[in-house]
Amino acid sequence: MTSFDCKKLTELVLYILGKTGGVDFYHTFKILYFAEMRHLAKWGSGIVPDEFCALKYGPVPTRLYDAVKELNQPRMALAECLAEVVQFAGEDAPNVLLPKREANLKFLSKSETEALDQSIEENKSLTFGQLMKKSHDEAWDEANRRANGTNIISPISMAKVLHADNAMLEYIEEQMQIESVLK
Repeated sequence: MTSFDCKKLTELVLYILGKTGGVDFYHTFKILYFAEMRHLAKWGSGIVPDEFCALKYGPVPTRLYDAVKELNQPRMALAECLAEVVQFAGEDAPNVLLPKREANLKFLSKSETEALDQSIEENKSLTFGQLMKKSHDEAWDEANRRANGTNIISPISMAKVLHADNAMLEYIEEQMQIESVLK
């Protein structure tokens, strides 16, 4: 993960926490997932510089999840970056994340904040069970059923869930191919 990706992911989390006043990391992950899907289907590009994996309770941005688990004793770069600007609420709400500052909107485009705002509005008040049911969609199911053991959710599958047309799916696939060559 590049330092820019670390900063971008941190600002995405801060944006969600700022808009919600703080929310548990499960809600944060699902809000990111649904915003990612929306942005992929509409614009052909993702907003989250992380891979979503199909885990038991739904899609999770893997590096961010690892960083949140290290938040109190950061060892990885993303956890260090996150620990500077995010904190757990405390013993009464040990899974709730609170922002230490506002998000730097220079890292987020208008289309990204629109996707985030829609996802926040649709998902912030859902219960754990409702979010789990909603996020166990076709993209999650496809990744969860893979026989080869990789549970990474494909951006193309995510866009399909929101009924992206064939031209958009082809565009996403081309972008993924370009990115893989550039790595």
